[in-house]
Amino acid sequence: MSHENWTDDNDFLSGALHGAADEMPGGEVDDLHISFGVIRDRVRRRRAAKIGSLAGGSLVVAGVLAFGVVQTPLWDSADPVVPGAQSPDAYASPDDAPSRGLDPTAEPTTAPATGVIQDGYQPSWLEWSDLTCGMPVDDLQSTAPGWSVAAAGDIYARTSDFDGEPSTSWGMAATVAEGEGTLDVAPVLVWSQGGVVVDLGSNVLEAPGPQSEPLLGAGQGAIAATGNGLTTCAPSETGTTDLFETQLPEGDYEVRVVAYPQIASGQWATAVSEPVSVRIDADGAHTATGTRGGAATVEPSAPSPGEQSRFVLDRTTEWVTAELTQRGYSTDGVVSVTAQCESPNPADSVSFDVVLPSTGDVLGSGEIACGGARSVTPLGVLAGGGEVLDIRLGTVPDGVARLWAVLGPAVSADGEDTTSDCSASTFDPDLVYDPESSPTAAAGTTAQLIVAAAVSCDSDSMIQLATEHGTELMFSTETPEQVFGLPETDALPYETLVRLLTGTSGVVNGGDAGNETITWPRVSTEEFRDSDEAWAEVVESGLLTQAEADAQRADETFGYTGMVIGIAEDGTWRYYSPTD
Repeated sequence: MSHENWTDDNDFLSGALHGAADEMPGGEVDDLHISFGVIRDRVRRRRAAKIGSLAGGSLVVAGVLAFGVVQTPLWDSADPVVPGAQSPDAYASPDDAPSRGLDPTAEPTTAPATGVIQDGYQPSWLEWSDLTCGMPVDDLQSTAPGWSVAAAGDIYARTSDFDGEPSTSWGMAATVAEGEGTLDVAPVLVWSQGGVVVDLGSNVLEAPGPQSEPLLGAGQGAIAATGNGLTTCAPSETGTTDLFETQLPEGDYEVRVVAYPQIASGQWATAVSEPVSVRIDADGAHTATGTRGGAATVEPSAPSPGEQSRFVLDRTTEWVTAELTQRGYSTDGVVSVTAQCESPNPADSVSFDVVLPSTGDVLGSGEIACGGARSVTPLGVLAGGGEVLDIRLGTVPDGVARLWAVLGPAVSADGEDTTSDCSASTFDPDLVYDPESSPTAAAGTTAQLIVAAAVSCDSDSMIQLATEHGTELMFSTETPEQVFGLPETDALPYETLVRLLTGTSGVVNGGDAGNETITWPRVSTEEFRDSDEAWAEVVESGLLTQAEADAQRADETFGYTGMVIGIAEDGTWRYYSPTD
């Protein structure tokens, strides 16, 4: 398909929408015209409509237009100013840091960025300002009274890679000190080279999205500054909208965080950070490693079927590489995060969150130890609604050299897919235990932990629970490792435990005086042996078929002969065995 065909389709859509807008009353006309740029870009990349929420509307203008892996940034001065201030020399100039395989003084081999931009061009969303492409960067000054902004982390890439059509946008942690007015949109990344502005950043004013935490260096009040993978100083065409299809060439740049506070109704101003040196090369956009990181032996795993997202952070060379790659949409299957981190200090660790970008909701979280061992954090079924999900890293200690984290189908600690080996892997996330339904709060808490571990196919947690509680398993004939190891036995303990606790009622049934035992299902007790409701529970929960239930009920000697679980009133998990 040619670019000309896309242009024809876009012109037709633009005309149709403008015609519709003219028929609308009041301010709705202006609202629709403002949105044309975003809508037109979405036509060009229909597949990207589902991932457009990832960085708010500001990234739709350019991020969904990329048709190949976007080249990523490398830097502009021999002694760069770098983001943050984690340790005195953490972001030292590459000239002063130990050599780790790259030549930071090498001259760019491509044409300068000034050769691809349109000098004097001003994107439509900046018409209120004097900001233009090709302007001297020294003229880029703060004008918002009392406001200041600072870069607070390394630049990172967010790449959506679906069906071989990747698109990339940039992000960086930033901190903002407020002054007069309000800041309701994300800051942007403005690029310059040779003292000239070559990219004015994302459109966050006409298509605003909510502020969010950065994917690298989250916490401590930082927010994400956003950038396009395509420069907004090289329009392909102008008119009712702006289209951007040009990448900045490889080379050294300065990047500034620019915020647009609204200081009065309809009046914006700028808050501009100090510059950060960034280099673009074929592998991405990079900030200086300085004295952080070092050599590493851990290597990211190869992409696997069903993988949804991965984050790779590499500080083994002169330049930091950080990238989140989204390869698939969230599903209703059980997932886990497999990760590995290496630091000279084995006590180092990095926290992570799995985030729904459209809302900012944290769906799961964990901690990655940096001793070099691979870890798996079970997360169960995440309520992702079929959207792509982000992996967000917290503060990264200076010693961390390499870290990778992959969100995908649940795996065991050795990296093997466990969903096919675990009978509970197909459960709906609604199948969770409500502790308030238990006769005691302590027993309800234990039941909740058992269900959470079983639904997540987390054999380590299941074994740990049974071991710590001294649980009697199968009349003490089997160990926790034998019962809950994966792959599962034919007895299907994971599925059975979930069905017992979420599908049947527990009742007090003997045990120690003052700390009696609560038993599931209640049909296994003498009191409810002939209860229609109790027998209906084991059928409706899937523990027995109706024929099996009828046959067991007719057996006046044994009655219910399925599995039972007993938890003491104080929360001790006492047994999981067949009825005696």
